[in-house]
Amino acid sequence: MTASDESTDLRPRTLSLPPTGHGYGGGEGGPSDVRPLRQEKYELFGPACADALALFWYRWVTGHQISFLLWRLLGDALERCSHRAPTRLEREAMAACVDGYSTMLLYSATVPRDLYHAHIRERMALQHPAFSGAWAPDYRPLRPLFRSRLPWQGDPSCAALREAIGLNHMTHARIADRLVPDGQSLLQKHSGRAGISREKEDLFDDFFMTVRRPVSRSALTDQLNTRIAGITADLDGNGLYPLVDGEHHAVVPDPPDPSEEALHRLAANVLLSTHRAARLCADAENSLQEAHL
Repeated sequence: MTASDESTDLRPRTLSLPPTGHGYGGGEGGPSDVRPLRQEKYELFGPACADALALFWYRWVTGHQISFLLWRLLGDALERCSHRAPTRLEREAMAACVDGYSTMLLYSATVPRDLYHAHIRERMALQHPAFSGAWAPDYRPLRPLFRSRLPWQGDPSCAALREAIGLNHMTHARIADRLVPDGQSLLQKHSGRAGISREKEDLFDDFFMTVRRPVSRSALTDQLNTRIAGITADLDGNGLYPLVDGEHHAVVPDPPDPSEEALHRLAANVLLSTHRAARLCADAENSLQEAHL
């Protein structure tokens, strides 16, 4: 498959990640280059899409996969800072990863509510009746960060990171209210308990087409590059909110309510936010490697 094919093929593809708790393998090396964006802007309200089910399934899987990649990069940064406060570059990269994750939540959640319940939520329930995001293996090391439990998070230098985390919580709440207005997740509906096991983590990985194997740091960046190219092609052709059954199903109205201005900025900058996270993580990693030369 050529680079051009990669940027226009809107089928979900398998993601390879290192097992949780393991470092990189298969030719360690440094991070590969983060490719420049082909474009930064896109229409919020796009034309009618030819196959809504295929498009939103692609968005659901790919948006989550990019989140997993950003989580891994964020987890790498947190591991490096387990006995020290983060550097300025690391703080910027962490905040960018959180914002990139928030934009991927919005991108995934552009699916119309009826289609979500009839197809995507149904697929998750078939995978397991209590299927839950709490089973995501790469999110596990990040819980202390998102719960503001790390000792250095209260420092004034971490204000941008705290703001990004607050916006992420707001994004989660907005999407839950849009897609599941009755407030009951599959987990709450079928068990109410978030017990996590290796089997459940494997089910989660399998659903999102993720395999665990030795992966080099450069191969991880390459997978992020490919997926950013894919969503760039998607947004270029379909806009963020394509027309489905005669309606644009906006996650955030345009113009937004004053309380949702920050969410609207995320929606308008899906590509820039995700690319910035990848680039800043690479910059922080390269800076640390140069410091040890």
